Amino acid sequence: MFESADIVRYLYKTYALWTPPSELLEGASAVVTPLLRPVYQKLAPLQAGSSGEDTAAYDAAIAKATSEIEEEVASNAVVVYTYSLSPFCTEATALLDNLNVNYKEISLGKEWLPGLIDHPVKRAALGTMTGQTSLPHVFVGGKSIGGIFSGTPGLVPALEEGTLMKLIDEAT
Repeated sequence: MFESADIVRYLYKTYALWTPPSELLEGASAVVTPLLRPVYQKLAPLQAGSSGEDTAAYDAAIAKATSEIEEEVASNAVVVYTYSLSPFCTEATALLDNLNVNYKEISLGKEWLPGLIDHPVKRAALGTMTGQTSLPHVFVGGKSIGGIFSGTPGLVPALEEGTLMKLIDEAT
Protein backbone atom coordinates (compact mmCIF):
# COMPACT_ATOMS: atom_id res chain seq x y z
CA MET A 1 0.00 0.00 0.00
CA PHE A 2 2.88 2.38 0.68
CA GLU A 3 3.80 2.34 -3.00
CA SER A 4 0.27 3.21 -4.18
CA ALA A 5 0.77 6.89 -3.35
CA ASP A 6 3.97 6.84 -5.40
CA ILE A 7 2.15 5.18 -8.30
CA VAL A 8 -0.67 7.74 -8.22
CA ARG A 9 1.87 10.58 -8.04
CA TYR A 10 3.74 9.10 -11.03
CA LEU A 11 0.54 8.73 -13.05
CA TYR A 12 -0.49 12.31 -12.39
CA LYS A 13 2.98 13.63 -13.17
CA THR A 14 3.24 11.60 -16.37
CA TYR A 15 -0.28 11.72 -17.78
CA ALA A 16 -2.35 14.43 -16.11
CA LEU A 17 -2.37 18.11 -16.96
CA TRP A 18 -2.23 18.89 -13.24
CA THR A 19 -2.27 17.16 -9.88
CA PRO A 20 -5.29 18.04 -7.76
CA PRO A 21 -4.61 19.40 -4.28
CA SER A 22 -5.66 17.64 -1.11
CA GLU A 23 -9.32 16.59 -1.08
CA LEU A 24 -9.29 17.05 2.69
CA LEU A 25 -8.31 20.72 2.29
CA GLU A 26 -10.92 21.21 -0.40
CA GLY A 27 -13.59 19.80 1.92
CA ALA A 28 -12.36 21.95 4.80
CA SER A 29 -12.37 25.00 2.54
CA ALA A 30 -15.97 24.36 1.52
CA VAL A 31 -17.02 24.38 5.17
CA VAL A 32 -14.61 26.84 6.76
CA THR A 33 -14.44 29.56 4.11
CA PRO A 34 -18.11 30.59 4.24
CA LEU A 35 -18.01 30.55 8.04
CA LEU A 36 -14.76 32.48 8.48
CA ARG A 37 -15.06 34.94 5.57
CA PRO A 38 -17.09 37.44 7.67
CA VAL A 39 -14.69 37.00 10.59
CA TYR A 40 -11.65 37.62 8.36
CA GLN A 41 -13.31 40.68 6.84
CA LYS A 42 -13.94 42.19 10.29
CA LEU A 43 -10.54 41.22 11.74
CA ALA A 44 -8.37 42.38 8.85
CA PRO A 45 -9.07 46.11 9.32
CA LEU A 46 -8.83 45.78 13.11
CA GLN A 47 -5.45 44.06 12.88
CA ALA A 48 -4.34 46.77 10.47
CA GLY A 49 -5.11 49.49 13.01
CA SER A 50 -8.64 50.56 12.15
CA SER A 51 -9.98 51.56 15.53
CA GLY A 52 -12.33 54.21 14.26
CA GLU A 53 -10.36 56.94 16.06
CA ASP A 54 -7.77 58.03 13.50
CA THR A 55 -9.38 57.21 10.18
CA ALA A 56 -7.03 59.50 8.25
CA ALA A 57 -3.95 57.53 9.34
CA TYR A 58 -5.65 54.21 8.59
CA ASP A 59 -6.84 55.43 5.18
CA ALA A 60 -3.31 56.64 4.37
CA ALA A 61 -1.85 53.27 5.39
CA ILE A 62 -4.39 51.42 3.22
CA ALA A 63 -3.66 53.74 0.27
CA LYS A 64 0.09 53.10 0.63
CA ALA A 65 -0.42 49.32 0.89
CA THR A 66 -2.76 49.39 -2.11
CA SER A 67 -0.09 51.14 -4.15
CA GLU A 68 2.48 48.53 -3.08
CA ILE A 69 0.12 45.70 -4.04
CA GLU A 70 -0.53 47.27 -7.44
CA GLU A 71 3.24 47.46 -8.04
CA GLU A 72 3.76 43.89 -6.85
CA VAL A 73 1.02 42.36 -9.00
CA ALA A 74 2.35 44.26 -12.02
CA SER A 75 5.86 42.89 -11.42
CA ASN A 76 5.10 39.31 -12.51
CA ALA A 77 2.47 37.51 -14.58
CA VAL A 78 1.48 35.46 -11.51
CA VAL A 79 1.70 36.77 -7.95
CA VAL A 80 0.63 34.79 -4.89
CA TYR A 81 0.16 36.31 -1.43
CA THR A 82 0.70 33.65 1.22
CA TYR A 83 1.16 32.76 4.87
CA SER A 84 4.06 30.40 5.51
CA LEU A 85 2.13 28.13 7.93
CA SER A 86 -1.07 27.86 5.88
CA PRO A 87 -1.72 24.47 4.30
CA PHE A 88 -3.95 26.21 1.72
CA CYS A 89 -1.04 28.46 0.70
CA THR A 90 1.35 25.50 0.58
CA GLU A 91 -1.07 23.60 -1.68
CA ALA A 92 -1.52 26.61 -3.97
CA THR A 93 2.22 27.12 -4.47
CA ALA A 94 2.78 23.36 -4.87
CA LEU A 95 0.09 23.30 -7.55
CA LEU A 96 1.75 26.17 -9.41
CA ASP A 97 5.13 24.46 -9.03
CA ASN A 98 3.70 21.23 -10.47
CA LEU A 99 2.37 23.21 -13.42
CA ASN A 100 5.84 24.77 -13.91
CA VAL A 101 4.31 28.24 -13.56
CA ASN A 102 6.72 31.05 -12.84
CA TYR A 103 5.22 33.05 -9.97
CA LYS A 104 6.23 35.60 -7.39
CA GLU A 105 5.35 34.65 -3.81
CA ILE A 106 4.82 37.39 -1.26
CA SER A 107 4.47 36.21 2.32
CA LEU A 108 2.44 38.33 4.71
CA GLY A 109 3.75 36.37 7.71
CA LYS A 110 3.22 32.98 9.26
CA GLU A 111 -0.57 33.10 9.65
CA TRP A 112 -3.47 35.55 10.13
CA LEU A 113 -3.45 35.28 13.93
CA PRO A 114 -2.24 38.28 15.96
CA GLY A 115 1.51 38.10 16.42
CA LEU A 116 1.94 35.82 13.40
CA ILE A 117 0.97 38.28 10.66
CA ASP A 118 3.73 40.63 9.56
CA HIS A 119 1.77 42.80 7.12
CA PRO A 120 -1.79 43.28 8.43
CA VAL A 121 -2.28 46.54 6.51
CA LYS A 122 -1.50 44.80 3.23
CA ARG A 123 -4.03 42.08 4.08
CA ALA A 124 -6.67 44.72 4.84
CA ALA A 125 -5.80 46.50 1.58
CA LEU A 126 -6.29 43.23 -0.33
CA GLY A 127 -9.74 43.06 1.25
CA THR A 128 -10.54 46.62 0.24
CA MET A 129 -9.31 46.03 -3.32
CA THR A 130 -10.87 42.62 -3.97
CA GLY A 131 -13.22 41.71 -1.13
CA GLN A 132 -10.96 38.80 -0.15
CA THR A 133 -8.78 38.91 2.96
CA SER A 134 -8.04 35.18 3.15
CA LEU A 135 -4.85 33.73 1.74
CA PRO A 136 -3.60 32.43 -0.56
CA HIS A 137 -4.57 35.20 -2.90
CA VAL A 138 -3.55 34.67 -6.51
CA PHE A 139 -3.23 37.38 -9.14
CA VAL A 140 -2.78 36.60 -12.83
CA GLY A 141 -2.03 39.42 -15.23
CA GLY A 142 -2.63 41.93 -12.45
CA LYS A 143 -6.15 40.64 -11.77
CA SER A 144 -7.31 38.73 -8.72
CA ILE A 145 -8.47 35.18 -9.38
CA GLY A 146 -8.91 34.47 -5.66
CA GLY A 147 -7.66 31.63 -3.52
CA ILE A 148 -6.99 27.99 -4.16
CA PHE A 149 -10.61 26.76 -4.17
CA SER A 150 -12.71 29.93 -4.32
CA GLY A 151 -12.61 33.40 -5.73
CA THR A 152 -13.02 34.80 -9.19
CA PRO A 153 -12.94 31.88 -10.03
CA GLY A 154 -10.11 30.51 -7.83
CA LEU A 155 -6.99 28.54 -8.77
CA VAL A 156 -8.50 25.03 -8.91
CA PRO A 157 -11.78 26.13 -10.53
CA ALA A 158 -9.78 27.97 -13.22
CA LEU A 159 -7.81 24.78 -13.87
CA GLU A 160 -10.97 22.71 -13.99
CA GLU A 161 -12.55 25.20 -16.43
CA GLY A 162 -9.39 25.07 -18.54
CA THR A 163 -8.86 28.84 -18.29
CA LEU A 164 -5.88 29.19 -15.93
CA MET A 165 -3.09 28.42 -18.37
CA LYS A 166 -4.72 30.63 -21.01
CA LEU A 167 -4.85 33.52 -18.51
CA ILE A 168 -1.20 32.95 -17.63
CA ASP A 169 -0.17 32.74 -21.28
CA GLU A 170 -1.99 36.01 -22.00
CA ALA A 171 -0.26 37.67 -19.04
CA THR A 172 3.27 36.68 -20.06
